[in-house]
Amino acid sequence: MNTNPQFYLPKAILHEHLEGSVTPKIAKQLAIRNSINLPSSLFYPEGEYDDTQFPDGRYFYDESQFSEFIQVYDSVASLIQTADDYYLITKDYLTRNAQQGLIYCELLISPYHMSTIVIDGQVSWSSTRYNDRLLAITQAIEDVSQQYPVIVRLHAVSVRHLGPDLVHQTLQFIQQNPHDLITGFNIAGNELSYQFDDFSISHQLAKQLGLGRSYHAGEIGSDQQVLDAIKAGAMRIGHGIRAIDNEKLINELIENKILLEISMTSNRIVVPELNGDIYQHPIRKLYDSGVRIAINTDDAGIFGTDIEKEYQIAQQVFQFTRIELLDITLCSIESAFVEDEYKELMLQYVYQKFTQKDVIDLQTYINSPSLNAALLSRLQNRLLNLKSYF
Repeated sequence: MNTNPQFYLPKAILHEHLEGSVTPKIAKQLAIRNSINLPSSLFYPEGEYDDTQFPDGRYFYDESQFSEFIQVYDSVASLIQTADDYYLITKDYLTRNAQQGLIYCELLISPYHMSTIVIDGQVSWSSTRYNDRLLAITQAIEDVSQQYPVIVRLHAVSVRHLGPDLVHQTLQFIQQNPHDLITGFNIAGNELSYQFDDFSISHQLAKQLGLGRSYHAGEIGSDQQVLDAIKAGAMRIGHGIRAIDNEKLINELIENKILLEISMTSNRIVVPELNGDIYQHPIRKLYDSGVRIAINTDDAGIFGTDIEKEYQIAQQVFQFTRIELLDITLCSIESAFVEDEYKELMLQYVYQKFTQKDVIDLQTYINSPSLNAALLSRLQNRLLNLKSYF
């Protein structure tokens, strides 16, 4: 992607699991500081991978085996043990991506992993432990935002396959330990464990707490999972790529402006139906249908990606134009769980990055006879908004 300042492209991330952001380089630092012996088999040896594609190292696992990815994830997550560790990983991820044009990010944090101690099968929640780690995360956010124009908000993530009781305990814990930067509630984990109806009391509490709700659905599960998530009150969908199988669902997403948080590299590796082939990803079809999408990194460290790489994949593999990528960034910000005043500032910032050529290209794009009606309407509104700046 052109890095000339004239063509600078602001980017937004709505979906990144903090534990999954840890690169091999940072994992080795964590292991040293916490006196943990890491097996050499966890990483590709130097010289056996493209270090231009993986500048911070590469984890070794069979991409066709989801269980191996989970093992790597758990091994990496276990290295994060102190508040200083949380500071390190937060600052590292945000800095690297802010240098690539990231202006807004929503990080997914797990209060369960940050605060609980399990003894003899009993879960004990520690507010002190949690707040120490949360303070470190917010300090890293503040330090990065002093260097780069990036705004960050947090999601409290609950783990679906741990069961409805623990999901509700997570929300209750958040209620007891509120924080201004936590603006979202997220249900992640194995889509095939439990049904969204099983978490009804949690959906109600999340709404009561005023948290934006984004639920993982339609990644390894079917389009029905996406429908169920919407019925449960999801305002955005984590992944949601199986929506492409259901035209009625596509129309519902468009009508209600429900955005899909797409993570191409992650989906290529995790979703069996894609068979590891990025060209089978439905992102192009979803966008062309008029659905609002965001481009994300998901577990950037473990998947060996970053926001620049994901935008490059969109451009080079799926031929997304600069105009379309700007529209995707705007869709992301419009769907962000952030205060209206900051949302408006970021929208203005992105619109001001449109060049005169971009405006001409947008006008040409709008005149395309094959353009989907929903996408046409959205881009026409983009053009109207641009009149304030040109």
